[in-house]
Amino acid sequence: MSPLLLFGLQFTFSLIIFSMVAKWYITPALNKLPIHSALVPLFLVHALRYLPSTAFAPGQVDAKIPMDAMAAIAYGDLASAILALIAVIFLRYRWAGAIAVAWLVNIVTSLDWLYAAFLAASHQLATYAMGGNWYIINYYVPVIGVIHVMIFARLLNPAQRGLIDHSQIAQTKERIVSTVPR
Repeated sequence: MSPLLLFGLQFTFSLIIFSMVAKWYITPALNKLPIHSALVPLFLVHALRYLPSTAFAPGQVDAKIPMDAMAAIAYGDLASAILALIAVIFLRYRWAGAIAVAWLVNIVTSLDWLYAAFLAASHQLATYAMGGNWYIINYYVPVIGVIHVMIFARLLNPAQRGLIDHSQIAQTKERIVSTVPR
């Protein structure tokens, strides 16, 4: 099997599996929490984005790998990890502007995630010996993408932002159901 086919297969499986875990288990658990509390564990997952810097450790990647691309990915991920930790602190302590910081951090780190994907694809990094970075690319990177979506979904959901009272939603739903002829 070619490295690109293997990469595509593993990445896709990881994306599907983590999407199912997120939808079936993580989202229902986080729905019980206020937005600040629900966002903290999601940003903590992003705090691990320093992991691609292992490419700088001796013998971890092929000596022929385009190091400019790997460096851009690693430094972008390191900056994303730092930004995620800042968001965690703002959200955990409910500091003023925490939700705005969450928006800003998720937008910036999403763009970095997309740029890293572009660099990896355009330099065909999956065709080089990646050492431990192979696992990061195929298992952790899909998780990051799903978490980005989960954060945006939470930030865009008025009920999560406390703008809608869940009891009002339930009452409205009951009224609608009771008016439907049977």
